[in-house]
Amino acid sequence: MLFQKESAGYDKTDKHIGKKIRRLKGDKKVRSKRYKKTYEFKDEKYSPELIRKYEDPEYAKAAEKYERQARRKQTGRSKKRHAASEVTAPTGKGKRSARSTKKKKYRLNKKKLFRNILALVLLLAVFGSGFFFYLTRNFDKVDTSNADFAIDDQVADDLSGYRNIAILGSDARADEGYDGSRTDAIIIMSIKKSSGDIRLISVMRDSYLKMEYFDGNMVLDKVTHAHHYAGGMNTIASLNRSLDLNIKEFVIFNWKAVADAVDCLGGIKVDVKANEINDMNKWGNETAVNVGGTYNQITETGKQTLDGVQATTYCRIRKTSGGDEGRSRRYKKIMAAVMKKAMLQPWKLNELSETVFPNIRTNMSQFKMYTAAINAPRYSFGKSISWPKAYWAGYLGEISYVVPQTLESNVQRLHRLAFGQKNYSVSATCRQISQEIIDDTGVY
Repeated sequence: MLFQKESAGYDKTDKHIGKKIRRLKGDKKVRSKRYKKTYEFKDEKYSPELIRKYEDPEYAKAAEKYERQARRKQTGRSKKRHAASEVTAPTGKGKRSARSTKKKKYRLNKKKLFRNILALVLLLAVFGSGFFFYLTRNFDKVDTSNADFAIDDQVADDLSGYRNIAILGSDARADEGYDGSRTDAIIIMSIKKSSGDIRLISVMRDSYLKMEYFDGNMVLDKVTHAHHYAGGMNTIASLNRSLDLNIKEFVIFNWKAVADAVDCLGGIKVDVKANEINDMNKWGNETAVNVGGTYNQITETGKQTLDGVQATTYCRIRKTSGGDEGRSRRYKKIMAAVMKKAMLQPWKLNELSETVFPNIRTNMSQFKMYTAAINAPRYSFGKSISWPKAYWAGYLGEISYVVPQTLESNVQRLHRLAFGQKNYSVSATCRQISQEIIDDTGVY
């Protein structure tokens, strides 16, 4: 008997398979159709070893073919199930996101890209910061940490949204120090912190204000002398006290620094008027001696590129070119042009640091300079302001002065135009100084 009942290994499936094998052996018609034979066994639980045990080469060959087909089908179903599992769950709008594998991979790439960009930005920031501090090491630094800036408490509160910096042009020659020099030009750079808007406020050098004298006593005199008496700190204290300002920082440079800066930047474009040419050609050679260089004559009016000596001469002239007010206006024009061009040529910073910065004195810390530099891209220059607007110009004794008419009304106008303070009420100190000027000069 083909199959015998044994204590182990025998079951109905084995018996059933055996019967089918015997039937196949006797059926020539089925034996000629190998695929059909295999097909008949497709739902049975069989063992290839059991079939091969009975040495049916023809059937074994068909079984092997069937197994290969079954494996291929099984592999195909597995792939389909895998692809279906990759389809994402329905979104909020009921749509499915296809090719989620790609999207997942793309998201990972985005994260990597973001990390790389962030790392690059941080690296550039660190490098840029270090380079900036390296450049600014060359300034002539003055420590005023314990100085009295003469800022009124109410003024400090009112102007807390503005950073006001005094820019002072000294008449010191190229081979002279700043101590004892006078300030030919006085500009207040007022920066609105919230917007980056800048207004340049020019103060006439002969303005009659209150300041500290050599011996520490307070006197009324032209503001250009404040630096001569007690340096840049005395100048900004005089401006704060008389004009109700909150200046804590100053930058002082001589005319050589102006000439060197303009030359370093490749010159600046200026619209030269007819009444300015004569004065420039008259005093240009003297400027060249002061700053060290050669003056090239101006031959025509209109917009043209001025070199360092020409630009410095343009700042200094005043006799027949609008007087002190005209000089302040030209000085603001040159300063604005230099700052704008420097922002557009950052590669010139190292040359500026080596040739110009040593001739600039300041009490600004490197950190304060850094905060100003990182905000530079959002700075925009608004309309400039000249101070005082109403004044009397003439001689008191044998010295020429510009006496504001009155100090109080001119300060009110300044705060309205520069800081948007309508109906501004001046401080008690400003009001007192205004009355002292009236009593001393008789000008009101």
